[in-house]
Amino acid sequence: MNTIEELIIERIKPTQDEYQYLEEIFTRIKNHLENYLRKHGVEVEVTLQGSVAHDTWLHGDRDIDVFILFPKNIEINELRDKYFKLVAKACSEIGLVEFRYAEHPYVRLKLDSVEADIVPAYKLNSPNEIRTAVDRTPFHTMYVNSKLTREMKNEVRLLKKFMKSIGVYGAEIKTKGFSGYVVELLIIHYGNFRKAVEEISKWRAPVYLNTLGSEEEFRKIIRKLRVKYRDSIIYIPDPVDPMRNTTANVSMRNFVKLVLASNCYLKNPDPLFFEEGVRRNINLDELNKLVRNRCILILYFNLYEKLAPDVLWGELWRTCDRVVKVILNHGFNVIDYNVWSDEKNRAIILLELDECVKNYLKLYKGPEYWSINRVLDYIIKHIEKKSIGPWIDNNGSLVALGTRKFTDIRELLINRAFEYLVAPHFRNNKPIVKIINHENISDFIGDDELFQQIQDFIVKRPVWMEKCIG
Repeated sequence: MNTIEELIIERIKPTQDEYQYLEEIFTRIKNHLENYLRKHGVEVEVTLQGSVAHDTWLHGDRDIDVFILFPKNIEINELRDKYFKLVAKACSEIGLVEFRYAEHPYVRLKLDSVEADIVPAYKLNSPNEIRTAVDRTPFHTMYVNSKLTREMKNEVRLLKKFMKSIGVYGAEIKTKGFSGYVVELLIIHYGNFRKAVEEISKWRAPVYLNTLGSEEEFRKIIRKLRVKYRDSIIYIPDPVDPMRNTTANVSMRNFVKLVLASNCYLKNPDPLFFEEGVRRNINLDELNKLVRNRCILILYFNLYEKLAPDVLWGELWRTCDRVVKVILNHGFNVIDYNVWSDEKNRAIILLELDECVKNYLKLYKGPEYWSINRVLDYIIKHIEKKSIGPWIDNNGSLVALGTRKFTDIRELLINRAFEYLVAPHFRNNKPIVKIINHENISDFIGDDELFQQIQDFIVKRPVWMEKCIG
């Protein structure tokens, strides 16, 4: 295990050339923005934040976080309107820009091979003065740099790479996983990668990690966080802003994936756990066999406008959730589902059901017996429909067997699209609905990105899981 981890560290540490290159890019951005804004009457401090500032970034990364710290006497509306426009104009003079919006607007600047997020924020003396969500970031940098030794920074890199490889890294809506800052907090808490995976392997939800030092303060904060974040499965208070749960958006799927992968790594350490994008080589004949006797569907959406990633993934997941509800409400059973988008032109929802066609009768449950008017309506309805029943079962429930409105899942999803197309940018965007089977699986081969998503959904088992058997 030691040998594997030492080899991985050497592979994922940035080179001296990479350090120098990113430093040069940052200096170009910093000088240009400070000079430009000074000419427009405002003195700012342009700072490097995020993993590059923490020195926990990975070899090959070309992303940097640049924060423009404005005087705190500037009003928020003025910062988000007047000065944001100035920042965007300044960035457009040195590279390609995209506008991004999360809780706070920022600019994505592409300069040479680097993508820099240019974020307006306030220059504050204390976290108690925080006015926007991004104001925490400089304090995160100060906190992390005060806690991590040089050796611990490499341990952060190991845990990041591990999480990336199993697909749980990233707190954005697309992934619903663990942020880089959370990875740093885990290493600060546990001390090193090995100890972290050992402890993570024993996690049972809900999990509470004391990042605040004082046990008494931690207990008080956790009581409040459980009220504020009722749906969270792991609670890691932000040391900079304790009333914020840094892991609020982690999904149960990713929580379990991390716990299981940690167990498997400890049982059978292998470099595969640090390899991103490793997939099986499956030929078409094998895929044809895998899709036989299964009901796998794809809902394909064309995207007609450029959406911010958080907006796109939020609406795509919302649409998927509604699709699942519509399917369940019509008596079909959903085994698995997932979403994907290239964030440019297309988005898909993948579904697996137990059956694509249900020709047999459906069981209709009636209202509670004491709701007599509804009971009478139910009885009349099923007598008129010539259903079998109604009758009272052994649990005292009123039930009937009747014909289904939809027997074919594809017909259901086409005809009832209005029930699930409720998100603003999907409302008038009817999908192409296809059942993926051995007859048409080859139609997707020419589209590498899409075909890979379909193949992963068909196979389901991640490659790293095969290392669980030792």
